[in-house]
Amino acid sequence: MLAALVLASSPLWAESEAEPLLPRPRPASAPFSDAPQADALLVRVYANTARDDEFVEIGNPNPESTDVSGWALTDREGTATFPLDSILQAGGRLLVTRNATSYAEDTLETADFTMGPGDARQMEGDAPRLADAGDEVLLIDPSGAVVDAYAWGDSSYAGPGWIGRTAERMGRGEIAVRGRDGGGGWVDRDTAEDWEGIRHHRLGQSSFDSGAFELRGATTAVLSPDSGDLPLLRFLAAARSTIEVGVYTFQSERIASVLAEAVGRGVRVRVLLDGSPVGGVEEDEHRVVGGLLAAGVEVRWLAGGTDVVKRYRYLHAKYALVDGSAAWIGSENFGTAGFPSDHDGNRGWSVIVDDADLAGILRNVFETDFDPRRPDSMAAREPGLVPLPPAPSIVPWPPEPPTPPRPARIVLAPDTTLDPEGIFGLFASAKVRLSIDAFYLDEVWGDAPSPFLEAAFAAAHRGVSVRILLDGSWASVEADTGTNDDVLERINRRATDEHLPLEVRLLEPRGSIERLHSKGAVVDGRAVLVSSMNWALGSATENREVGLIVDDPVLARTFEISFDADWDGRPTSGVDAWRLEDPLALVALYALVAVASALSLRKLRPRNKDIKPGARVRTRASLGAHLRGRYREVRLLPAQLVAQPRPRAGRRSGARRGRSEARGRVRGPEGD
Repeated sequence: MLAALVLASSPLWAESEAEPLLPRPRPASAPFSDAPQADALLVRVYANTARDDEFVEIGNPNPESTDVSGWALTDREGTATFPLDSILQAGGRLLVTRNATSYAEDTLETADFTMGPGDARQMEGDAPRLADAGDEVLLIDPSGAVVDAYAWGDSSYAGPGWIGRTAERMGRGEIAVRGRDGGGGWVDRDTAEDWEGIRHHRLGQSSFDSGAFELRGATTAVLSPDSGDLPLLRFLAAARSTIEVGVYTFQSERIASVLAEAVGRGVRVRVLLDGSPVGGVEEDEHRVVGGLLAAGVEVRWLAGGTDVVKRYRYLHAKYALVDGSAAWIGSENFGTAGFPSDHDGNRGWSVIVDDADLAGILRNVFETDFDPRRPDSMAAREPGLVPLPPAPSIVPWPPEPPTPPRPARIVLAPDTTLDPEGIFGLFASAKVRLSIDAFYLDEVWGDAPSPFLEAAFAAAHRGVSVRILLDGSWASVEADTGTNDDVLERINRRATDEHLPLEVRLLEPRGSIERLHSKGAVVDGRAVLVSSMNWALGSATENREVGLIVDDPVLARTFEISFDADWDGRPTSGVDAWRLEDPLALVALYALVAVASALSLRKLRPRNKDIKPGARVRTRASLGAHLRGRYREVRLLPAQLVAQPRPRAGRRSGARRGRSEARGRVRGPEGD
């Protein structure tokens, strides 16, 4: 019966074989005007500042250097002129700020020129004062001709170097950045579209460009809430020298107690948290932070202020590093919903990667974000430092042996999320099926369709089976802000109208799963994305997010099995979730059942009820032969034929009483 249940609930063969990642297509180049390439272009403008460090940056798109001595920057009110021997190198840039000291404090970089205080070359003339609501910047040559222009907001400029409406105004701390084409060159059409991309850049943001690399360390999939918090506790408990944690919110005392215990062993522990999450920092998190500080953990908040620009809207990443050699990357915050000790909480995906190269990349990210010199990296302080409870007794995570190299890529928001080789390339490589897990999905980014959703539809147009699973909990469906049911209806209607193999479903709370919180994808059962990034404009272009794309069939299959179960509404933990998926194991089980059945049939004797009868009972009567009744026949025996026990010498009466009591306790026909 057990074998029958296993075979009935298990597929015989995997759906497809693993395939390598395909080369990623690059987007088509943006159109250019027929005018010859300018000697220099305005490439960045920072006007809406928190301090006096507004700046303008010019770039050289040509392969030859340009002497910009005597050139000037003006807003038609103030004009700052480049001094003698101002050379703009081929392909290079020159940055001019109003206050080089403030600029260095906010960015940890050195300006090329200053229009006021600071340790940089001085511009000549009057400094332009760029208005937040709208203004223009003109780059003019020594003859007074306009080389390039940028106009935004309520500016009325309509002169040379600019055509049509003004560009959108930037928010506080945001930098206007000229767009680039598919080949990496600057787009120059003298229009607002040159400056309006879906990403808004903030002062001080990183510019990591992590390309593809080979992952050689072992990878382990972790499913929440099935695995609880034990894998994360074991991972952190394995640290011997350092632990770095970057996470949106931290409310689990059990996880914090493991970090505190590590400090007691001499491990240096640093934690970076978001200082202004949605709804503010909760009391539970303040208590945990106080306990971490009491234990000697270095804790900092990423937060803004009246004169401080927060580099990212939210530090929404969820990662941890141990000894600079292993990394934890996932979708869950360090709380009881993401890592519940009772195994009831969010559906989340995480991965443990025992790879020094990957850990090194993420450690550079952490050092940049945590850096105490950054104005928005603020030391945590709590009025009450209540010690954390003792850490649970756990066995540390063991080191894993090396594995064959696999292609991998870090997804780092906002730096690389929109790279054509990243998530877009992963979707473009799908041939058979694409499975997407999402807490929520925004169909429109600003005034344009979501590029990730369009990439999924493009896969469906190629014949790929696309499944999108969204959270179906009350907060995502019935609350005032819940729209996942509406999103489902619109996307499914579009797929039906276009006759595409694309479907959206909701994962409603059931069993141990309270809501769907993961943000990942699986392609053809061979490649997987595990990340903290929601499928929304702000997540991809304004937050600090961390994810991993890896071509690993074993890892991908684990997450795909979980996705399939969630898609079908089946449990993924407990007895009801036990399924045998491995094809070789299934074949072996079939063979075992067949051999066992053959041997059993060979040994069975053709008797009534197909069992071997017991030994015959001999009687003392001469009529004993007639007492063996025929099939389904009941006979009453006369009293003289009933066998009586023969008295034995030396036996005690107590023994006979014991046997009589034992026989009396045997249930009779009424209880059988």
